[in-house]
Amino acid sequence: MKFAKKFVVVTLRYMLLAAVAYQLLYPVLYMLSMALRKPEEAIDPSVIWVPKSFTLSNFADALRVMDFWDALQNSVLIGVGCGLFDVLSCAFVAYGFARFKFPLSGLMFSLVILTLVVPIQTIILPLYADMRYFDAFGLMKLTSVVGGPESISLIGSYWSFYLPSMFAMGLRAGLFIFIFRQFFKGMPNELEDAAYMDGCGPFKTFFQVMLPNAKNAIITVFLFSFVWHWNEYYMSNLLLGNMKKNFAIAISSLRVDLQSVVNAQTISDPLLVVTRIQAGALLAIVPLLLLYLLTQRYFTDSIEHVGIK
Repeated sequence: MKFAKKFVVVTLRYMLLAAVAYQLLYPVLYMLSMALRKPEEAIDPSVIWVPKSFTLSNFADALRVMDFWDALQNSVLIGVGCGLFDVLSCAFVAYGFARFKFPLSGLMFSLVILTLVVPIQTIILPLYADMRYFDAFGLMKLTSVVGGPESISLIGSYWSFYLPSMFAMGLRAGLFIFIFRQFFKGMPNELEDAAYMDGCGPFKTFFQVMLPNAKNAIITVFLFSFVWHWNEYYMSNLLLGNMKKNFAIAISSLRVDLQSVVNAQTISDPLLVVTRIQAGALLAIVPLLLLYLLTQRYFTDSIEHVGIK
């Protein structure tokens, strides 16, 4: 009786997990199936998952039209750079909130949390103006007296993404500060006391003691930042300008780009466009899938330790 009960519970558990896994994997399996089939099989009712004949022409056209390697380079440089800057700056700010008491600290941290509900669209105009007419602390205007420019444009430059992240003002920085703050608050005070006894100041304690012990939070914040910047379309379309594009921009314009490069006989063929779009979407998520496969063990362990539900 006990064995039968255990068998039923295990069976139901695996059935539930299989159903959830199918729901999660269905979009990827659909993209793979559509990307590997010929256009005329896209609406063939006899073809459900496995194409009758495989082709790689969809991937070849998508690679060429998307400027895959340029888009990959831009996405990686933005994601990795912003991820590293977010980790350092947000950890630094969060350490101050977690370990030091200063006037209005509670109010200031509440304002940081409030940024989580502020959509990027509400601040995009001043952000664009700051990057288009960048003048750090008014220094450019001072140099203009001796013939220098009054401002410089960062539109079309990676620095339009890096600078906000360097000052803990990047994409979803409020969440990253919250994650680090919760992690630092849970660390024992004895670590800091021992560092102070050894003659370390607050900065040395942070960089040599606290930050190296925040590995789980660092992994979590870096991966979140990398993925969100990888998928960010609104800011990328505005700040990268017309000369550069990442995967988010490349996918959004893929349908129009495909119709502008194929020959006249296939411009109006929706089946050809559909299969190419599925191939392009699959190419855009492959790097993220590889990243997840390589870091899933560290990521799940990090999520458990930082207490994200």
